[in-house]
Amino acid sequence: MDHKTTEDLRVKRTRKLLYTALLELMDKHPFENITVKQICDLAMVHRTTFYTHFQDKFDLLSRAMKQIAEEEFKGFVDASFSPSENFRELFSLAKKHKKLFSILLAEERDSLRSLLRKEMGRGIREYLSQHNAMDEISVDMHIKIEAYIGAVLGVVTWWIDSNVPIDHEELFSKMNIFSEERFAE
Repeated sequence: MDHKTTEDLRVKRTRKLLYTALLELMDKHPFENITVKQICDLAMVHRTTFYTHFQDKFDLLSRAMKQIAEEEFKGFVDASFSPSENFRELFSLAKKHKKLFSILLAEERDSLRSLLRKEMGRGIREYLSQHNAMDEISVDMHIKIEAYIGAVLGVVTWWIDSNVPIDHEELFSKMNIFSEERFAE
């Protein structure tokens, strides 16, 4: 193994330790109350090392979110799946990362909502193009897509914030008010 590969592995390891420490602390404390010192102590990383990699805890949160998005959402929006199947996956991911979704859906700055809106919209448009032989999607269809995405994200946010005791599968079935046939009308 050459020197550059070893260094890259150390950087990845350090960042992973810091991401994990932040997420662990977020399970127990509000983000605004978490300090860089707490993150470093839990990750067993010196503050100097932290600041070598990140500007502040907001930078760490933003990059952790991007890392999670790359890992978790990689196959999330799949054009071969119907919008309904993709939304089922969203509810499953929201259940798995409930605390993180709660924090990041509320903050436009780090914009999980923006990332999900963009990827879900892209996935729906691709699905409709492939399954309805549409060359171009009309303005009316764009409105339906945005309304559908907004409704789904609103329900996910409500479900997480209000801690309603509904299983994610039951919530999905109640939320799946738009069938693929109706959606494409």
